[in-house]
Amino acid sequence: MTAAIDLNNMNDMPGPLPTIIVFIIAVFLPALLSAQPQMVLLEGGVFRMGDSTGDADERAVHSVRLSDFYLARTETTVAEFGAFVRASGYSSDAERGEGSYVWDSLGWHKQEGVNWRHTETGRERTGDDAGSFPVAHVSWNDAAHYCNWLSREAGLKPAYEFREDTFFRFYPDADGYRLPTEAEWEYAAGGGKAGGKNRTGSLGAFAWYSGNAGRHAHPVARKKPDAAGFFDLCGNVWEWCHDRYAADYYSRSADARDPQGPETGASRCLRGGSWNNSGKHLRSSNRSNRYPDFRDGSVGFRVARRK
Repeated sequence: MTAAIDLNNMNDMPGPLPTIIVFIIAVFLPALLSAQPQMVLLEGGVFRMGDSTGDADERAVHSVRLSDFYLARTETTVAEFGAFVRASGYSSDAERGEGSYVWDSLGWHKQEGVNWRHTETGRERTGDDAGSFPVAHVSWNDAAHYCNWLSREAGLKPAYEFREDTFFRFYPDADGYRLPTEAEWEYAAGGGKAGGKNRTGSLGAFAWYSGNAGRHAHPVARKKPDAAGFFDLCGNVWEWCHDRYAADYYSRSADARDPQGPETGASRCLRGGSWNNSGKHLRSSNRSNRYPDFRDGSVGFRVARRK
């Protein structure tokens, strides 16, 4: 039987800690804690999802009811994803495939050898702040695998099941990390309340986009946080969402509770816009989608979990 150790009251212990316990606390606990992202708790509620003046797939505007959930304060960083790769030996879709799409003066094109370690132009990311950039060149599959690893590190049930690197099943009741649903992402972007306004002031004060980013991503949390405490929720990199995509899904999900997208579909949803997009694409209701193995230098993610 092992005695419990209260790390908050270690000064009250009757004598010095055994050497092995000191070693475990000093070496493994900081690594475990640093692997866990800072999460913001959003209280659920009913809100109006979509935009009657937006693109066709943003209509019809409809009511959605959400339960309480957590969403990461920042986009997943290069350092965080790197910790996952080192600990698990995971190889990303870009590493197992033909690289990723990079940006240059001619636009986007695929380049072999490019992966999560590289910039949007395909150069290996270096410098003291390299780990602070949002990870990019990651697919939906990569993001889901990262969520599962993070869950296991925290002693939580993984939300995604893969068989031979192919997505097989989602467990909605799992308490582990996952990608946010489209509805959760849009709710957070609106301040986590019905009709919410999450930002006041100019777009450039909160977001990196084509008007100020200089054609590249920037380290996370360098702009002002929004009203709910999130950084870069719009702009910097696109963010994968959990849902499969269907252009007409809103017409089928009115008054839904915790919608998770259609049960079938070839592509997965993206939200938020990036350093390479205009303000139009940074609207909280704007939707995009790509195949789950897609990756380029403008696509990343942030994690969520249920309360």
